Amino acid sequence: MNKFDRKYKKIARRISPLDLTSNFSQEDLSWDDFFTDRSASNSSSLFLGKYSEDGIKIVMERFGLAQQARHLGLRHLDVVVDTKDPYRHRLTIYNGRHRDKDHIVMEFVAKYQHLVPKDIDAENEYGQQLKVLMVEWLLLQNPKADFSHRRHQLPGQKYPGLGLGDQLMALFTLMGRHLQVDGIINVPEYFHTGLIFSKRFVFLSPNVQALVHQIAQDLWKKYRLAIIAWASATDCIINIETGQPQIWEPRRQIIPLHSQLRQYFKSDGYTGIAQGLKDERVFTLDEEKLREAFSKMKRPPFLF
Repeated sequence: MNKFDRKYKKIARRISPLDLTSNFSQEDLSWDDFFTDRSASNSSSLFLGKYSEDGIKIVMERFGLAQQARHLGLRHLDVVVDTKDPYRHRLTIYNGRHRDKDHIVMEFVAKYQHLVPKDIDAENEYGQQLKVLMVEWLLLQNPKADFSHRRHQLPGQKYPGLGLGDQLMALFTLMGRHLQVDGIINVPEYFHTGLIFSKRFVFLSPNVQALVHQIAQDLWKKYRLAIIAWASATDCIINIETGQPQIWEPRRQIIPLHSQLRQYFKSDGYTGIAQGLKDERVFTLDEEKLREAFSKMKRPPFLF
């Protein structure tokens, strides 16, 4: 639980269902609106069936995200919800009126999904079907910022991030409980995103959980995140035992929300496997190979 969890829970209690579903400003509310259930009639236009564009704006203001965005120079946020595909919803937040890739601050694509054990992971022994929110795509960036010697470009980035990771994790947890799902699933494309998200997410596979933590433990003492990220992206993280690069394969990780599911990831069956595998492997970074990879890039992300 990070420092935002308790704070956000208190804020969430003061937000009504009408705040989240209405597509008009509170100043325009009539007395009759408070006795009208608008969520049912408008559910097809709501993000994930729960959130209107105005509702998302209210969330951003109440939780302080809009204020933090303004401090970053993002002063005119425009929220766009796309529910044309009833099974896959898209939320995009732009800076300004231009709706193009160079003005995107956040893009979030998600859908509801039911997973049975065989659909999750062959190594996972959790034996019940899960209703989850599947995050298919998540982009957070500051299109008005530039990379620098203090903030290096990471694989997959066009612009620097927003620096709101802890807040996002707390909001994800609140959102999952509001949506009444058993968990929120993400499939990190890159090793470094899996590592960052592992502050709150846990990999469904104890083998992958052990792998990520062991690489971080072995390399974090010597290298910063940007170097580890690019080392993984260029196959420069080496398993000392085999002498081979440790290739990253995207795997599912979850924020477990259902109490029984949370207990599973704390059980001896899961943690015992993860700990046993973690102690078996040691990783190093091939610096010469990484320098060679950088030398072949038109614009290396930084000097190494």
